This record gives sequence, C-alpha cells and structure tokens, in this order.
Amino acid sequence: MDCNKAQLAMMEHMEKTIHPASAKELALHVLECEDCREYYIGFDMALEVLDDAELSVPPIDFTANVMEAVRKMPVHSKPIPMSMRIIWGLGAIFLGIALLFAFNPAWLTALTTASPAVYSAMAAMGSAQVYITEWLADLTAYFQGSEFAMVNVAIIFVAVVGALLVILQRSEKSTKA
Repeated sequence: MDCNKAQLAMMEHMEKTIHPASAKELALHVLECEDCREYYIGFDMALEVLDDAELSVPPIDFTANVMEAVRKMPVHSKPIPMSMRIIWGLGAIFLGIALLFAFNPAWLTALTTASPAVYSAMAAMGSAQVYITEWLADLTAYFQGSEFAMVNVAIIFVAVVGALLVILQRSEKSTKA
C-alpha cells in the first residue's frame, strides 16, 4: 500500500467503512512508514477530540434555507463591456507577438524579406523600423545573455496581465455604478 492509498484508508477507518483486508494493509503500512504513522497519530488524536466534543446538529431545513438565500442573492447581469474585451484581446496579441519576435529576431527579418507588403510597410516606417529592430536585438541579446531570462519574461508578463486586470477591475466598477 502506498501513502496515498493509506491516507484514503485512514478516512475509511474514520468513517468505519474500511474493509478488513484494507485495515490489515493499513496497519502494516503504518508500522513501516514513519510519515503515515505520524499522520495516523494526528488523525487519531483529532478523532478523539471530535468524539469528546458536543457538536450541534443543524436544523432539518438548513440546506433548503441556504439554497433559498443563494437564489435571492443579486446576480450581476452586466457583461464586461466590448471595449474591455477588445483591450484584453489586443493586449494578449501584442504581448504574444512581442515575445515571439524578442526571442526570434530572425523571424522578424524573415517576415520583412518574405512579404513585399510587410517590407514596404516597414520601409515606410523608416527610423521606427530601425529603432524597433535594434530594440528587439538588444532585448534578445539581454535575454540570451542572462541566466534569469525566463524570470524576466515572467515578470514582464505578470506586469502586463496585472495592468490589464486593473483596467478590467476599474471598468467593472464603473459599469456597476
């Protein structure tokens, strides 16, 4: 018997639904495994405390009353505004593309040389294209030279998602008011 099965068997033991063969396996396992033995002792102590405690029984209609109270709770029927959905979608797309090109600058070069339309658009942007290409090259060099590259990416990702969550939170508050 492994430790997971032993813990499940302990639950059955507590509920007094354990099969005698399982009880025997549990006893052997608890004798051999120190972690499960400590777990069992703690479990047994908790059962003794519960047996000694006077527990109150909820009223017969407790569940029905709780469910009725839940049904009466107000439902927030206002959906998230379409503008916020668009911002979330564009933010996710932009982040994905930025990370893709940051780690694969060769793809950006291949994209600009493979498609005349993209090449023309990038050439029309002039200095912006040069700046973006240099920035991506610097970013890639930084990430590739750092042993904490994935930590940096994770921090950037968390910051962007956090900013989007703040925007979403504020928009929900403004729609409720």
